[in-house]
Amino acid sequence: MDFHRCRFLDYISHSITALAFSHSSVSLEQQAPKTLRLAVGRANGDIEIWNPRANWIHEITLKGGRDRSIEGLVWVQSNSQPRLFSIGGSTVVTEWNLETGLPLYHHDCDAGIVWSVAASPDGSKLAAGCDDGSIVIIDISGGVGSMELSRLLQRQKSRVLSIAWRGNSQVVGGCVDGRIRVWAAVAAAAVGEPNGTVATSKGAVGRIIGTMRVDKAQGEETLVWSVAVLKNGRTIVSGDSTGTVKFWDAAHFSLLQTFKVHEGDVLCLASNEAADTVFSAGIDRKIVKYSIIDPKLRRWANMSSRLLHSHDIRAMAAYESQNYNLLISGGVERSIVVNSVTNFFDGVFRKITVPPEKHRIHNVGSRKLIALWSDNQVKLWEIERFPCAADNASVLEGKNNRRLVASLTLSNDENITHVALSPDAKYLAVGSNAETKLFLLIPSKQSRVFKVKKILSPELNEQGSTALAFDPSGQNLVIVNAESEIYVYSTSDQDEPKAVSYSLSSEADEDGTEFESGLSYLDKINNLAFSEDGKYLAVATLSGNVQVYDWVTQSHLWTLPRIPEMPSVLQFSPDNDSLIIVTSQMHILQFSVQEQGLTDWSRRNMSVLPREFNRLIDKCSGMYIDVESPDHAYMWGASWVAKVDMGADIPVFRIPKRKHNGIAMEKTSRTKKSKVLNKLEK
Repeated sequence: MDFHRCRFLDYISHSITALAFSHSSVSLEQQAPKTLRLAVGRANGDIEIWNPRANWIHEITLKGGRDRSIEGLVWVQSNSQPRLFSIGGSTVVTEWNLETGLPLYHHDCDAGIVWSVAASPDGSKLAAGCDDGSIVIIDISGGVGSMELSRLLQRQKSRVLSIAWRGNSQVVGGCVDGRIRVWAAVAAAAVGEPNGTVATSKGAVGRIIGTMRVDKAQGEETLVWSVAVLKNGRTIVSGDSTGTVKFWDAAHFSLLQTFKVHEGDVLCLASNEAADTVFSAGIDRKIVKYSIIDPKLRRWANMSSRLLHSHDIRAMAAYESQNYNLLISGGVERSIVVNSVTNFFDGVFRKITVPPEKHRIHNVGSRKLIALWSDNQVKLWEIERFPCAADNASVLEGKNNRRLVASLTLSNDENITHVALSPDAKYLAVGSNAETKLFLLIPSKQSRVFKVKKILSPELNEQGSTALAFDPSGQNLVIVNAESEIYVYSTSDQDEPKAVSYSLSSEADEDGTEFESGLSYLDKINNLAFSEDGKYLAVATLSGNVQVYDWVTQSHLWTLPRIPEMPSVLQFSPDNDSLIIVTSQMHILQFSVQEQGLTDWSRRNMSVLPREFNRLIDKCSGMYIDVESPDHAYMWGASWVAKVDMGADIPVFRIPKRKHNGIAMEKTSRTKKSKVLNKLEK
């Protein structure tokens, strides 16, 4: 079999503009909560939710839209429910519904564009720095979806570029005029601040109580791009456009130390839980670490620096606990860089390549068509011939083997969530959170390109979608909406869509796996798969709940045992006899449809997969099973391709052990199984 690597598909991820952990750091004696997540904001308005457990799993993406760059992210824990807020080039602060992936509420600050946002340590208020120089305090203590104006702090003339809370009563803002101002947002007594931590009189509430000024650049004002308040509340750190990092006494608003170590603007800061380490980064691509060397005199020193990025660093976030020690950074390079807070200088770092959480390429092999989508654009390519190794090198590198046959850009501002091609390449379905569009592909008589004609359907225009799939007949389009409800749209007569009574159960795991975490979005559908004969439909959720339906009668057929890992790929074998699942932790599970359980091959081999496969960092993105050799499954990720022969057992090397009383004892690697696999076998 010849593999063809399509290098002409122009998918490019977007720059990272904001990073935020869902929880604050805890002491090194405490375990991190199972609901710990990292939110990654990108320049196209998308917000990615990553799970740091099991080598970083990309769980979901909250889709943005045109000209909606994410410029700030904030998490708040409200009654054990995570709440996510964002800002980006507008006058509103947005709260997101993690379960549906849609905006839940927009709060208009009425003070110009919001440039910065921060949450108070007690999670009851948000502070938004605005374009007109004011700071808006938003009360979010009412619970999910509640955002009310609490107070408008004293306005000054300069835009507030960066913002941070000092305790629950003071707000620190960095402005474009080179000044760092401190506002009294709430009286200290009203929020129960510890004595001596933050001193704010009731008469000063809402006013500026302190001003600090950074060095002025020649001929222009200095921009204070970033400010941070250390956990003890005693020190304020600032980074500005001159490349200078300054440490300030938060009680007396006086300068402690200055470090001129960056060659460009300092765009972001991060600190640890013990308040004795600070990191700075910016345009010069360098991350610098500062540590306190004399706690009594509060003297800091530049300890080390690392060059881990190839372009500007826009955001940083740090998290510490007993089982995590993370310093995350990102920027124009697009990759997420994972480093260590305590072992920063010589520790192992990792760059996470960012393939989409859903496979963005849809192909119709019989017509040799490939559809690629990104943001609000879809391109359709035709492969004229598959080059093989014997072909001339110039043919391989040339453009004679491909042709762009169709390209369309959606008129609406919403980013595309999913695209599907019918098996006969007659229909193209394009979905977004706001609507689903169906197009008819008409081959042109004059050339090999397609004419794209939109099929008018008011029902589809009102139906948003997160996943799309045509059944093997091509006469039915399956639509999964933001609430994980499944609808079927008939393409034969364009009847109005009818609801299918699929109720996805979400029973909690008996052994308390990581998915029993109170995160409602883990019950979202993330995978659909039809059998080749169109008899079965399999549906999988992020939490590992997989159900099989009889597509002919559209009735529930079988519920698989809960998989305590996220299913990455779901596919039926060509003979429709088995369902193959590849999980986020690189386990391969094969279930028999008739026996409704693990196949004999899976029972014998799922615990002895090669280490080279189990230790792959990039998750499985897709699977292809050869019709002529149904036992051969080809799997791939962002940086690897693997072939698995499910018709033969994986060879196991037996290691002889020491002899006891003349009897040789042997141990095979088959005897060692993970808890996940033992549970599935039972």
